[in-house]
Amino acid sequence: MATLGQQQERTASTEGWQIQLRELLNSRSSKARLAIVGVGHPMRGDDYAGSYTVKAIMKATDGALPEGVYLFDAEDSVEALIGNLAKLGLKHMIFIDACEMGLRPGEASLLSVAETSYPFFTTHGIPLKVLAERLLSKSKVWVLAIQPKQSGFDVSLSQEIQLTATKVSELITRDLVEGGKSIAG
Repeated sequence: MATLGQQQERTASTEGWQIQLRELLNSRSSKARLAIVGVGHPMRGDDYAGSYTVKAIMKATDGALPEGVYLFDAEDSVEALIGNLAKLGLKHMIFIDACEMGLRPGEASLLSVAETSYPFFTTHGIPLKVLAERLLSKSKVWVLAIQPKQSGFDVSLSQEIQLTATKVSELITRDLVEGGKSIAG
């Protein structure tokens, strides 16, 4: 789980991140590759939001992703995955992670990692911003940040975060796999 300072630019409206995310999802092609990485520790409550979201997308798509789209569940070891991501030649990289932003639990923001300010505190061994600057310098790197309610050990996702994670996974699945059509029909 990351903690974000007040200075960085963020999508102000709760619906703004959805519009921005859809634009990113629709900007990919076989040459303009996109990777989505879920981040979070499975034993730390709401910190698991990113991994939970990506696991839901993987289940819903059953591996049927458009060309140029990659999904990864890093859980709490994003550092082990970052070298492989750098080799993909990504246009956009989206980390989904629980981040302390001072918002209501379950609220989300889509942030450019380049526009976040130090210190970019994180429970990960190396902050996402540092990893992005060093290893993903040719990619535009984003964080879809979800405000956690709690992140104690041995607790499950709170209802607010589970609802947001489900909403995010459905939006991504719909836009990537089903071309923006409603999942329900």
